[in-house]
Amino acid sequence: MKKTLLGAHLSYKKESQLLGTIIDAVSIGATSGAFYISNSRGYQKFKQNLEIVKQAKEFAKNNKFDIGNFVVHSPLVGNLANIDKESDVFEKIFNSYLGDINMLEIAGIKYYNLHPGSSPNTNLGIKRIAKGINNLHKKTKGHNTVLLLETMMAKGNYIGKTFEQLNEIINLVKDKTRIGVCFDTCHVWDAGYDIKNNLKGVLKEFDKVIGLKFLKALHINDSKNELGSNKDRHEAIGKGFIGLKALKNLVNHPKLRNLPKALETPYGSDDFKRWKDEIKLLTK
Repeated sequence: MKKTLLGAHLSYKKESQLLGTIIDAVSIGATSGAFYISNSRGYQKFKQNLEIVKQAKEFAKNNKFDIGNFVVHSPLVGNLANIDKESDVFEKIFNSYLGDINMLEIAGIKYYNLHPGSSPNTNLGIKRIAKGINNLHKKTKGHNTVLLLETMMAKGNYIGKTFEQLNEIINLVKDKTRIGVCFDTCHVWDAGYDIKNNLKGVLKEFDKVIGLKFLKALHINDSKNELGSNKDRHEAIGKGFIGLKALKNLVNHPKLRNLPKALETPYGSDDFKRWKDEIKLLTK
């Protein structure tokens, strides 16, 4: 049986780029992970150093780390639901995503995770998101990159708070081979999906509404809030309302254990030690 895939959301520095991120992943015993290519709250990109990419691939190979198990997160300022409004803003978002996807193709990273978007008009927002994804696919035709829609919570005008909304977007995406879902444990819990007491039921519902074939990656977090709070406040593993036992059952579930997973637990002064401990705690 393959080892359960689990890592953390790591940094990506301008100097060491992908090589530095993989070195960090290996140092905490990770088998997968996530990162932003540059500023999480901006559109600017680092110039990619192809020599460093080459070194990163070699280091990964020598340390038996599969780069394909990384999931890159899009900038948090992005909002594809804004596609027909404020065209100059959308152009920045679109080009930022496009730059990331092109980098992923060079590095050999398959998954690009994004928050679906936000709109006061949910139906129109869903159509805008799908249109933006279709345009990204068109601009990157022949690429292997799969765009992942992250599960959200009912906070503000977020889209993606229900499996039904994510399914509506996927139904409008033309290339079904390049679209999927990233399942965030804190988000689904805060949205009202009881993964603590009814994981089997939640996965069954996901399969019925979307299809488990579209579930490609997960963010593993405990929650500071009770079920259905819609507040999105991540907590360290075992210190929140979801709890260690439930998260351990989820991480090692037969249908989930081989999917890339990344801890997004709160940052602190001892991140590397805590992540290493949390990985051991969840996979032992």
